[in-house]
Amino acid sequence: MFRPDSSRIPPFWIRPKDDQDQSVDPRVHELAKRMWPWAFRHVERELHDGPSAAETLEEVVIAVSARLRAAPEVGRNLNGYLITSFHNNVRSRRLRDHRLALEGLARELETNHRLRGPDSVAELEWRLTLELFLPFLPHEIAHTLHLRMLGFSWKEVSDFLRISVKQAKSRYYYGLQSAYEDLINTHLRRRVSEEPD
Repeated sequence: MFRPDSSRIPPFWIRPKDDQDQSVDPRVHELAKRMWPWAFRHVERELHDGPSAAETLEEVVIAVSARLRAAPEVGRNLNGYLITSFHNNVRSRRLRDHRLALEGLARELETNHRLRGPDSVAELEWRLTLELFLPFLPHEIAHTLHLRMLGFSWKEVSDFLRISVKQAKSRYYYGLQSAYEDLINTHLRRRVSEEPD
């Protein structure tokens, strides 16, 4: 997988205040600064538009700061909230910007145009499966799953959890296997209890 070298990542900068002259929360600013290299790579990979990464991150930081002022309980998992908000912003832009691509000359459009974009049915099935599976996962494993889905490397995950890469992987795979077995056992118990005597 291609990863841009760190010399290509522009320096981090975010406005200290939003358009309503509200200050950006310093905790959100610090977290955004730490995630900036990943955010830049993520936008470059998903949107093929690295220069828009700073604007996208700034928009998310301002929105998360406003949300934190309105609902302080967001601060309990501020890092996860910021990452998820950024990921959702990028995903929304990708879906909006790449809904339809037309190929060919004007006279060829009727025969050559093709819809190119994510399969919405597969996406829905994946989301439903995750919603069913997540309650069976321990918090640390669910958090690791979210980080991996957002494109974090195993090294970045292990640094965040403050354990080795090998430990992070083995805990993750063991946790997934255990949760899968719990899900199967719960399903089997439910089916047995629903069977008529």
